[in-house]
Parts: sequence; structure tokens; C-alpha cells
Amino acid sequence: MDIKDRLWIYEGTKEYQTKMNYFRNGKFYPYKDSLGKLTIGCGHLVLKNENFSDGITEKEADILLSRDLANVILEVQSLELNVPDDWNDFMIIMTFQLGINGVKKFKRMINALQVKNFREAIVQAKDSLWYRQTPNRVDDMIRQLTNK
Repeated sequence: MDIKDRLWIYEGTKEYQTKMNYFRNGKFYPYKDSLGKLTIGCGHLVLKNENFSDGITEKEADILLSRDLANVILEVQSLELNVPDDWNDFMIIMTFQLGINGVKKFKRMINALQVKNFREAIVQAKDSLWYRQTPNRVDDMIRQLTNK
């Protein structure tokens, strides 16, 4: 499964968003995320200069996701971790959810990744408010790691 598919699962599939009434009449509509921030499509935080009150199509949501993902990939690269692909995907998904500033607070986890201590990186990921708030997501992300 590619990273975009994983993000759709974690951020809310079309089926889930239909059930929640965020996707209706062939369009995604803005909703407030768990932190009360206006969001649309696959976890795109609506910026002050953006107006999606008329909704966006699936294609537009995919374009937004591609753009957001490209930015997140650059942010993860700026950490210069040099980790295997599974951990790179883990960090991309984590950064997509928390933002790069949130990820940078995981100093012990980042230090563990820098020395390829993957077991300790997992311990540090689980010893966090992030894990306590979204344990199912983090557990699934850990399950998909091959380097543990």
C-alpha cells in the first residue's frame, strides 16, 4: 500500500467521511478536526486564504494531498535521518499528522533513529501524548515497520 493510501486510511476514507457527512454529493466539505482546526479532504488544514465552502472534488482533494505530501517529504528530509524506507514513511506520516515542529519535539526518538536504534525509536514514539491520543494509528504504523 502506498503512502497516499495509508494517509487516506489514517485521515479518513471517503466512506468514513460520507458517514460523517464530510463527503456528500460527490464533494468533500470542510470539517473541524480533533483539535478544532478546519480541515478538508485527506487532512488538509484549511489556510486563512483558502475557501472551500463549496466543497472540493475527489480529484481536487488528491491534488491537495499530493501538494501537502510533497511539502511534508521536504520537511522530513530536512531532519537528515538517513533511515530505511519503512522508517522514512513512518516519519512522513507522523509529520503529516503533527507537523514538523511537533515531530522535532521527539528528540529522543530522533536521536535513536540517527543511530539506527529502531527499538528505542518505537519506545519513544509510544511514550508520548501522540500515542495516547491516537494509539490505533501509531500501533498500525509500528506494525508496518520492517526494521524494529
